[in-house]
Amino acid sequence: MGVIPLMVALVFVVAIGAYSSPSYAATASQTVTVTVPEAISIVVPNVNFGSIAAGSEGTSPAFTVSNTGNVKIDLYVKADASAFTSPTATDTIPITGFNIFSNVTGNYQNITTSSLKIYDNMNKASQGAGTPTTWTTTLRLFVPPFTEDGTYTITNTYTAVKHNSPAP
Repeated sequence: MGVIPLMVALVFVVAIGAYSSPSYAATASQTVTVTVPEAISIVVPNVNFGSIAAGSEGTSPAFTVSNTGNVKIDLYVKADASAFTSPTATDTIPITGFNIFSNVTGNYQNITTSSLKIYDNMNKASQGAGTPTTWTTTLRLFVPPFTEDGTYTITNTYTAVKHNSPAP
């Protein structure tokens, strides 16, 4: 082999060696962030006491309040008026004898037209299945003596706030 072919072969080997040298990788880190918004949601059914005789106290059927949101809540209730009214009767039934069994006190508490805390720190709905956290309670009502017959109603407003947030 001559000098020129040998030099061409060496240049070829050096050129291949330059292209087959190890390459180095670059890496970078990425932080991924997501914000899940607060969703406060409750479900409360209507309640029918049935019949309560004038001059007597009655207890409602048990009913369930459900936390269907994604945060722990404190639950409040208030009556939207100071008395039960009837479209056919002239009497009213004052809310002074209207109570709810409270998780906070473990006793019946008087419902007024101001917000009353009735549950402290109710768990959120379970992740995935979305099964709500439920609480079962009852109402009590005293109907004054000689109250005119009829069907009387009132509206209660239940408000949920994130646990330890200010009262509504």
